[in-house]
Amino acid sequence: MNTTYIIAEVGPNHNGNIDQALNMVISLAEIGVDAVKFQLNNPENCYSKDSFKPSYQKENDKEDSPLEMSKKYQLTFDEHIKLSEACSKYGVDYLCTAFEMESLQFLTNNIEMPYYKIPSGEILTVDMLEYIAKQDKSIILSTGMASYDEINESFQILNKKGDKDITILHCISNYPTPAEDVNLNVMLEIKARFNVPVGFSDHTIGNDAAIAAVALGAKVIEKHVTYDKNAEGPDHKASATIPEFASLVRSIRNVDKMMGVSKKIFSDAELEIKKAARKSIVTTQYLPKGHIVSETDICFKRPGFGFQPIERDKIIGKKVLKEIEADRVILEEHLQ
Repeated sequence: MNTTYIIAEVGPNHNGNIDQALNMVISLAEIGVDAVKFQLNNPENCYSKDSFKPSYQKENDKEDSPLEMSKKYQLTFDEHIKLSEACSKYGVDYLCTAFEMESLQFLTNNIEMPYYKIPSGEILTVDMLEYIAKQDKSIILSTGMASYDEINESFQILNKKGDKDITILHCISNYPTPAEDVNLNVMLEIKARFNVPVGFSDHTIGNDAAIAAVALGAKVIEKHVTYDKNAEGPDHKASATIPEFASLVRSIRNVDKMMGVSKKIFSDAELEIKKAARKSIVTTQYLPKGHIVSETDICFKRPGFGFQPIERDKIIGKKVLKEIEADRVILEEHLQ
């Protein structure tokens, strides 16, 4: 990927409404994201009777059990097919995170996706990892809550044959994530340890963390997005609005341009300034034809289109072929 791959994570923020989800696809496509990502889950296969909600979900959905909350925000398999078709129509990738095997198999068999996106909560779910490892598809792996050893366990299962295209995302599974907990240097450590492309799954408020991650080399940025921060549901408050996400996309695209290439390239404008701002070797006095240039005959002044000051030793001791006025740039044609 030559530019950052930007994933707008809708997740359950459509609140189980297919029309809302389709409208978000259209709006997100218009602001230039690369992918719109959803979540798919058969809650009965995911939550046991002992399941409980973390604090941030309790704050945003006080009444429902984890099972009932998940049921409330699901779209059907057929509706996900509609979403994938809408994504294709509007020129963005459809991505979807599956949280259990039935949903994962449905996505594999019915929808064309460029990546499997493995969420942080499933990083050690061995049946899903083994299934994904057998498929011929690239993988994006989130690593919230996971130690380096746990990341390695998952990575070894996914890349058992050593031929998988895997991008690993640094992630802090806290909604929202305070700035002091972001630790973007972990992303660089992941890159060093696993020698794979890296990215950042951003749960902070604002755009600073994602922009900094891109400047550090993130190839993928994922961030939650909502149509309304005040809507009912577990993820809205920690998500960016679509206008906020549009600002993020613009900033990331600018950073992409600024990162450029490692080769030094000079624009015509910079070359013009180079001539004006650098200094040349200039005569301190009139130098007649036949004169041998000495150190006292020269000084360093702007502009910079003649001999550079660092080339002083090329000038001293040379014979003047053509007389030179005082306070003039010495050129090659002046000397023997």
